[in-house]
Amino acid sequence: MQFNEFQRRLNRCHVDQQTKYILTHMFEVQIEFSKQLDIAANLISALTEAVQNFVSLHEATQEKVRLLLRGGIPDGVEVHSVRNEPED
Repeated sequence: MQFNEFQRRLNRCHVDQQTKYILTHMFEVQIEFSKQLDIAANLISALTEAVQNFVSLHEATQEKVRLLLRGGIPDGVEVHSVRNEPED
C-alpha cells in the first residue's frame, strides 16, 4: 500500500490526531525497514555470488597446481610394448 492510500484510509477512521500520528510514524518506519531488508538481501546475494566465484577460481587454480606438480603427466602407469630382439 502506498503512503497516500494509507493516509486516505486513516482519515476515514474515527481516531484522534495523536493516534493518527503514531500510526503514520509506524507506517513510515515499516516502509524504511522494508527498504533496508531489500538492501540487505541484495548484499547477501552479491556476497554469496562472490564467494561462489572465489571457490570456483580456487578449484581451478588447485587443478592447475596439481598439473604443474605432476609435470603435465597424467596419473597412472604408462606401458610401452618392446619387441624382443633375438640374441646372437
